Amino acid sequence: MPFASEFDDVYVAIKASFCAAIDSNACRCFRLDETRPAGRITDRLLQELKAASLCVADLTGNNANVMWEVGFAMALGCPTIIVTQSISSLPFDLRDMQSLQYDRDRLNSTLSHPLKGMIIDTFASHKHARPSRENDPGLVGELMTEVASLKSMLAEAVQTWNPSKSTQREAVTNANDLRALEGAWINEESGSHVYARVIGDDLVAPYCWGGNEDLTGVYFDWRKTGDYWFARFRWLDSPVAGFAFLKHESMEYLRGAWWYEWQEPRNPVSPPNSKGVTISWRKSTGSFPDWANKYLKKVAEHGFVRPKIDGAGGPSA
Repeated sequence: MPFASEFDDVYVAIKASFCAAIDSNACRCFRLDETRPAGRITDRLLQELKAASLCVADLTGNNANVMWEVGFAMALGCPTIIVTQSISSLPFDLRDMQSLQYDRDRLNSTLSHPLKGMIIDTFASHKHARPSRENDPGLVGELMTEVASLKSMLAEAVQTWNPSKSTQREAVTNANDLRALEGAWINEESGSHVYARVIGDDLVAPYCWGGNEDLTGVYFDWRKTGDYWFARFRWLDSPVAGFAFLKHESMEYLRGAWWYEWQEPRNPVSPPNSKGVTISWRKSTGSFPDWANKYLKKVAEHGFVRPKIDGAGGPSA
């Protein structure tokens, strides 16, 4: 797909499909710009395409570079799933290939769910064995991410065993301040719907990625840090995880960005230097749907179970 910011949420939807379809220990889904080692980009591109068990190509706009990459993958005999926002605009030579047309405003229902089935069917049909990871430089990066994640978990555990008075005071203050975030929100970039409610001393915000049909994940661990609100998010049926920094531009509008957990596995106190995915939340007057109310009722009755954050959502997801 084009390395353009307007495709970032599409890529997240594709990555989520892989996480739901394939064991993360058996396969990793990634885009070439997630890591930037020294060397020629074209050489890396050819190397990764040769090693790939499966390719997904977004041909929206018939980008020339993506077309060339699809041709190379097909020449290698690599199974390639084509997705696009307009099948009718595909070149003649590609129209007879299995393709998936998705709606930009309904990524969850038109891309993530159907693509999951196509991925499972493709792997079952081609019976690809797991590529060997021996002498794989990428494995070293994954291990480093795991080590950083373990350090972060240890630091959180120590803080839990011996919380400072200042931390306790901050939690109480934040519980009051968090009410400014309660309500229904719409992510203008992805069309995701978020429903936030203070339960106890915490803000719990379930959301539907790319629409308003069902529960995808939850924002949690909200805290005020400087001018920003910090929150973590975790998808409930896949390893996709990360965090966001949001700033109030008005009481009805939040703007900021999100990052994968593997991009900054520690507890950041300010937005990372690396570029995040821009998000803009607009307050909505809509009522909470059944799927959000059901989840929030469960939290109110049984308490919030903090989703496991293990550094997933990056090159392995």
